Amino acid sequence: MYRVIVIGSVNHDRVWQLAGPLPPGARLRFSAREIHLGGGGFHTGCQLLELGAGVALVTSLMEDEQGLSALKALDGKGFDTRHVTVLPGETMPLEILLEPNGERTILAPGGRSRPAFSANGALMGDAAYINALLLDEALVSRLHDIPLVISQLPLRPATPRPADYILTSRADAPDDLETVWQRASGIAGPRLKMLVLRDGARRITLYDGFRSVHADPAPAVQGVSTIGAGDRFSGAFLFALLSGRDAASAAAEASRSTANWLRRRHSC
Repeated sequence: MYRVIVIGSVNHDRVWQLAGPLPPGARLRFSAREIHLGGGGFHTGCQLLELGAGVALVTSLMEDEQGLSALKALDGKGFDTRHVTVLPGETMPLEILLEPNGERTILAPGGRSRPAFSANGALMGDAAYINALLLDEALVSRLHDIPLVISQLPLRPATPRPADYILTSRADAPDDLETVWQRASGIAGPRLKMLVLRDGARRITLYDGFRSVHADPAPAVQGVSTIGAGDRFSGAFLFALLSGRDAASAAAEASRSTANWLRRRHSC
């Protein structure tokens, strides 16, 4: 079994299912409101667990009822939680406005920043995935010994980390490929092999700093929540690389896996 270190957030998502689209200046109605676990670390880790990997989660939770309940739930799903840090404070939910067509708007609480992610004790694995802004020095040092490291491209100033692949979406990186590559190189350093850009129903672009190749995505799944879909893609892409796929076929496989997950969600 592959062992993967997943570094990223576990959130309490409060999802507001809107009765209609989200126009500016409108009075909004909602048909349902639910709170459940989410976040980049959670969704990517769940995908890897379902594919058969062992997942050690590096994240932080609050030492209140919600945080401790989340820790118990993570244990129940099969996560290795020895690297989860429990901090004093109150869990603040992430507000997500979900439109009928599956589009979502995220409202994150302001005025409070997370401390740098850190790991408790030795950190060993076949691969690591990072979806976090700040990493402490010891954690960055340990990543150098991991054979395969994949990171999301941070959207704000972040701690540089060694990474072989940087993932992002075209919506989050609308610049030309060379500009995005330079941003990715500034985060990943000399280990960077490839930049992978998802673009909705359009072709996935993979760029190595000199040339680009493309992978065809799976047909879009309509009318279903896309919350967590990008994180699921990341987990499936990493697992496909570990299984020996080249980057382009790993991206295509990840797109198919994500589409299948969205269909299952739609049917539930």
